[in-house]
Amino acid sequence: MMKKLLSVLFIAFAICANAQDFEITKSDIFKDKKKHSYLSFSLENKDGGIVTIRAYQAGIPRILRGYYIQYFDSELNEVKTLDYKVKNSKIKNAFIKDNKLHLIEIESLKKEKKVNVNVSSANLSDLQFNTRTLLGFSEDNIKQYFGLILFPFYIHNGWRQVDGNHMGDVVLSRNNNYFAINFDFKNKDTETHKVFVFNNNFEKIYEKLIEKPIKDRLFSYNSFNVNDEDGTIYFLGKSYENGSRKTKKKGANNYHFELTKVNAETQETVSFKNDKYIRALHLLTKNDKLACVGLYGENKESKINGVCVYDLDLENLSINYEKFNPFSNQFLTDKYGNRKRKKKRKKDKGIENISFNGVYLMDNNDIVVNTEEFYITTHTVSNGNGGFTTYTVYHYNDIMSFRLGADGNLKWSRNINKAQTGFKTSSYTSLPVDDATYFFINCSDKIKTLDNGNLVFSQTSSKKSNLYVISVDENGNYNTKKLIDDKDSKVYYKVKSGVASPKDHSIFLLGERKKKGRIVKIKV
Repeated sequence: MMKKLLSVLFIAFAICANAQDFEITKSDIFKDKKKHSYLSFSLENKDGGIVTIRAYQAGIPRILRGYYIQYFDSELNEVKTLDYKVKNSKIKNAFIKDNKLHLIEIESLKKEKKVNVNVSSANLSDLQFNTRTLLGFSEDNIKQYFGLILFPFYIHNGWRQVDGNHMGDVVLSRNNNYFAINFDFKNKDTETHKVFVFNNNFEKIYEKLIEKPIKDRLFSYNSFNVNDEDGTIYFLGKSYENGSRKTKKKGANNYHFELTKVNAETQETVSFKNDKYIRALHLLTKNDKLACVGLYGENKESKINGVCVYDLDLENLSINYEKFNPFSNQFLTDKYGNRKRKKKRKKDKGIENISFNGVYLMDNNDIVVNTEEFYITTHTVSNGNGGFTTYTVYHYNDIMSFRLGADGNLKWSRNINKAQTGFKTSSYTSLPVDDATYFFINCSDKIKTLDNGNLVFSQTSSKKSNLYVISVDENGNYNTKKLIDDKDSKVYYKVKSGVASPKDHSIFLLGERKKKGRIVKIKV
């Protein structure tokens, strides 16, 4: 009894002048046969029940072998657990409807030379799945759709004609009324995509071929979204010009972005470019909002000078405005202190190694962009036998966060100083709620304070991993609080693969140590 009482904690702390409550609910410790797992999906039912789906890997090299699907009640008491084994398939998305769990999967059938899109459905009470095929691609229908003769086409469980990592992207609309599947097929002469849109009863609404009259290698797919009202698709990519993937030609940028709107009846495309350099844009849609957000450089894509946004009309794709917001003085002071020369140099030349961690469109049409300073170093050292050993270090350093207003102007930008390496306890999960943004991180108890009063969060081992939250309020002021002390926890929390639910104001984290596991839900 006492153990369960301790599993639900209510922790209040002051952020500036306001008190903010965090409700922390922990499951009991459970044991897994496989210790290499990570949280892929967390879903909440209308009755408060919770489903978590954790992918696990095994073998050397480690490859996906299956998923642990766990159904909990609202207090994270375990109701049912299933080891959902897979072979040559992957869960691409999932949702709950009418007390049923639905998994949308991509399956590669080598012998049949076919790829299927399947839906597996089960009642939450028993997790007994039934599977049926929504789509199937074989030699014949590939010729029908794309006019190509492509066999033999399997290499490493994939299609030779399927572009990179886009073998069946599955995107759900905001309230799960629709989902869309995008296949990106290689064609030397034409960039070719096939999109399929279904409602949540798994009825196909329409399918469309999206072709762009440029060579496949000259197009870089960014993202696509599906509208929750009518299933309209918005499809975003980057087209290179002059027959070259060089970012510059004669001192100017050699590409433009294309946004395509697709529904059952029509297809239309708008293109836009600027003299700034943008590596990629993230597409955000809501019932009354369409925006493309990214980071830009003044002279190079790799040297970032600020954050940009294109705001477009949902109906006719006309551009309402485009805004380019340079890094603020507050942001540069956070990162480099009061060293005026260094701040000016970085402001002019840009900052490297910034990677996206989360982009969110809020209910008031504010946009939150959360990034991280990430880079890899390789080191070679001599060993005792006169030889050399090479090893790689993954660096997860400063958190960089930006908030744009509905007008595209920068409200605030902050840099939170952090230095971490490795995978176990590094990085963070972010959660924007109303006017505030929260970052859940692991760090040591030894938090340094810089001369300017800012904090530096440092590396910690998994055995001494404390879970902290850093909050940034509507004015850009930030504070921090320890949520779970390592002495009170039998696991460390894998914040790099946490699942955030801004709509429900909550995040889910997987705690792990060896073969011990625990799920924690933190609700703001």
